[in-house]
Amino acid sequence: MPKLTNYMEFIVRQELPAVLASRPGVCQCRTCQMDIMAFALNQLPPHYVASSGGHIHTMVNIASAQLKTQVLVAVVNAINAVARHPRHKARPRPGRPAGRK
Repeated sequence: MPKLTNYMEFIVRQELPAVLASRPGVCQCRTCQMDIMAFALNQLPPHYVASSGGHIHTMVNIASAQLKTQVLVAVVNAINAVARHPRHKARPRPGRPAGRK
């Protein structure tokens, strides 16, 4: 049975680690990463696919430099917004999730 997927989520999830790696002062806890992804996806148009064939067709159509740039801009904007207003009080130490003492 075909699965309905927002392919844009796949692209954001794929690009996020590299952008975060270039921003070492930004919190990378799971909460912040999910907030960054949600913020970025809300700035981008959805690209839903309903089958494996559609998945491949969509990959070809949206793998343009312009779309990748659009995704990177949305991810950077999301990182900046979440860094300014994280949902946890203090930035967690490396290797520790937010909210744990």
